[in-house]
Amino acid sequence: MKVAIFDPFNGAGGNMIVASLLDVSLKKRDIDDIVVNLGLNIDFSIENVKVRGIKAKRLVVDEKKSRRKFEEVINIVEKTDLPEKIKRDVKSIFELIAKAEAEVHGVNFKESVFHEVGSDDAIFDVTCSAYGIRKLIDMGYSFFSNPIRVGSGFVEFSHGKYPVPTPATLNLIKKSDLEIIINGECELLTPTAAAILAYYCSGSPNFPISVEEVSYGAGTKVTEIPNVLRLILGKTVFRDSISALETNVDDVSGEFIGYMLEKLTSLPGVLDVFVQHGITKKSRPASLVRVLVESSRAEEIAEEMMKLTGSLGVRVIPIYHRIVASREVKERQIELFGRKFRIRYKVSKPFFAHIKPEFDDIIKISEELGISPIEVYREVIRVLSNADTNGK
Repeated sequence: MKVAIFDPFNGAGGNMIVASLLDVSLKKRDIDDIVVNLGLNIDFSIENVKVRGIKAKRLVVDEKKSRRKFEEVINIVEKTDLPEKIKRDVKSIFELIAKAEAEVHGVNFKESVFHEVGSDDAIFDVTCSAYGIRKLIDMGYSFFSNPIRVGSGFVEFSHGKYPVPTPATLNLIKKSDLEIIINGECELLTPTAAAILAYYCSGSPNFPISVEEVSYGAGTKVTEIPNVLRLILGKTVFRDSISALETNVDDVSGEFIGYMLEKLTSLPGVLDVFVQHGITKKSRPASLVRVLVESSRAEEIAEEMMKLTGSLGVRVIPIYHRIVASREVKERQIELFGRKFRIRYKVSKPFFAHIKPEFDDIIKISEELGISPIEVYREVIRVLSNADTNGK
């Protein structure tokens, strides 16, 4: 899988996102075309700079501030000749911003009046970002974002002094997969950047990658930590990341363990449940309960394990490197012993060719024909192997 990871270790602004995409998926001529297409009253320049010793691109935008309603921004985008998917992305991002603002002020989002984010430079930032990011998505990249340092203190808006992060920015974050760190010397994450990252990015990547390219987009503020946004391009190779949850229980009966197995297996995010019996201190019989789960659900499933077992603790073991074969679920009608049946099966690739029929289907056919399950299984494997080999 190809991955693109924004690393906002010192926050992000819309101009920083655009700058990080320069020479990766966005050229100056693309930006020139976007400005003309949008009909914006704007001038921009691209600078090669060093920020605390880090070489970066900086996008400097000169425009007149303006206030617009949500519908006005949408109309500007609609009238362009931009590709439909770019227009859709830009409109969706501004809808996120409008709804976040509307929630703060208690109004309908279509009545929202954009202040800072309704200006020409915000429309410019969102559209250029959408163009560059969408180009990478079309090349097969999936987008992620590391935790965002959002800053602290207060910032002046048209409504007065607001705490950092601003209410609208927090509303954008809470409805996304993004994670934040409330720390820093000023406002480090703008609402425009928050909306762009919220729209395109999943949360933090928790899997190993090989790095292929790194670019830096510089902001205009001078801060102690380098004021740059890092964009990392890389790829994963048939790897997966999960967590193993473990707890020892020595004071529950087999009935409770059986019930626990049923409940845990039914939970979303649980991949497998395993119980191993053994002997612990003072020669007491005990059971080791191990549950493989999606990492994002580890905490909630660990809490459920404690409720079901009465255990006082659960070990959470990250498994950062799990190599998995890609699997495809198929369904096919085949002929067995003179009769036709539909059967579901999994095919594993690319390390080896492995076919695994659904066991429920094997049992159903076995009972209908009065033939042992193992005989049915062998015949199904033979028929499916021939069918897949012949491309039928």
